[in-house]
Amino acid sequence: MNPKKLFVLLIIAAGASSCATLNTGQSRFVPDLRVDLRVNSLHAKEIQEKGMLGAGEGDELTLVYTINAYDAAGGLVAVNNGFWGTRTTPQNALILADEFDKVSVHIPKEGKIIAAFALLEIDDYKGERKIAQVKNYTKTERYPKFLGASSFSDDQNKPALELIDNSLKVAGYKYFKSRHMNLSINDELGSTKKVLDGGDVNKILSSSGSGKETFEMDGTQINEKYLYVLKYDLNVARSQK
Repeated sequence: MNPKKLFVLLIIAAGASSCATLNTGQSRFVPDLRVDLRVNSLHAKEIQEKGMLGAGEGDELTLVYTINAYDAAGGLVAVNNGFWGTRTTPQNALILADEFDKVSVHIPKEGKIIAAFALLEIDDYKGERKIAQVKNYTKTERYPKFLGASSFSDDQNKPALELIDNSLKVAGYKYFKSRHMNLSINDELGSTKKVLDGGDVNKILSSSGSGKETFEMDGTQINEKYLYVLKYDLNVARSQK
């Protein structure tokens, strides 16, 4: 064979191999199960700014959350992100499920799940505009460029905000925890995560198909106590893909 033709064929083959490695989506794994993350409610039992000078209307709240999917070996295969807010939330307000994005991911057999939530108060106009950009990277299942870019064993030990930051980076947004976003420790009212290994996922599937959770976010910011109650569930079903 002509050496030039052989060289061209080798380049094409290498490119095809690279595309297969970087390919995202359903071809990367068999989607055996679908996992839905649903926020059922957020109850402002005690708002932070109730007694501050000039306060009274409520806290300017944002809820950012994510669900990460891993294969049986623990490699990250997909993420999906949710966003609610920024909204002024008065004392005793109850925000119900229809106001929150339901987000879903697919996992292969014996796959694992980590869900994470962060409740933030964004009371700065510029901050509100910047965090609103997160909406463009939510409600769609996204895939990492490289399988194994993140692992279940590492991620289960990370703080919730760091998990959310990583998931948004997978989705294409890299500014969530940077100076660009102007987030500070005082903006975080509470965060939590839920870790499910393959056995936990199968328990939910074989029982009611839904695992309900309640998490209380309480603390003190600027000498003001607050209490928010978050309720959510993770639904597991056989994939229809």
